[in-house]
Amino acid sequence: MIDGVAEQAEKHGGASQGKRALKLLPLAVVVVILVLVFASGIWKHLSLGELKARREMLKGFVHLHPIESVALYMALYCAVVALSIPGALIMTLTGGFLFGTWLGGGAAAIGVSSGATLMFLIAHTAVGDMIRRRAAPGGLIAKMEAGVREHAFLYIFCLRLMPAIPIWMVNIAAAFVKTPIWIYGSATLLGILPSCFIYASIGAGLDQVFASGGTPTLGSLMHLWVILPLVGLGVLGLAPLAYQAWRRSR
Repeated sequence: MIDGVAEQAEKHGGASQGKRALKLLPLAVVVVILVLVFASGIWKHLSLGELKARREMLKGFVHLHPIESVALYMALYCAVVALSIPGALIMTLTGGFLFGTWLGGGAAAIGVSSGATLMFLIAHTAVGDMIRRRAAPGGLIAKMEAGVREHAFLYIFCLRLMPAIPIWMVNIAAAFVKTPIWIYGSATLLGILPSCFIYASIGAGLDQVFASGGTPTLGSLMHLWVILPLVGLGVLGLAPLAYQAWRRSR
């Protein structure tokens, strides 16, 4: 009988280890892909200089394959965001450069939200529980958890409106608190749209800059008419969160 109990315990322990390994598999795959991407140097091609050098080739491909170009662009942007590869801003500018303000901005928003949702799912299954168990009871994660549970859509939407907050940070934070995916995805898409259109409008003007022989930097593109709407989005996103915090403190 004792041998039977021991055998059952061993089987249960083996099953638990198998489930734990399966849960960590998505994270392991992401780590391997990231190592390959950074080792190959592919991420270095996400630059304005590279966009200028390949301008004619990219424009020609879009002209010959308009639908495939948009689909490929969204898939690449999804991968950049899901893997947290530096270059999200360049990707949005590229969308405006290739497809114009409205189509480029919309395609960028879909790419961003798809990649963010994919990263959210990976964190949701792989690392969320582990980090949550190790988090301090009254720390930042607990405070964010309270905010998301109280007003999940509004909280995520407001954070997405603020361009200064890294995409990956919101992805991981939402995964900690088991946010429903439909709330997360819709709030992300709607919140990211305004900044995507702003940056895509900048990208739409790059063709003239490249044609004149110039190679702008990201800093030189941040004119007052660009900065003011971005600051406005930040204030708009912060105001509801500040109001909720003020109400809870009363």
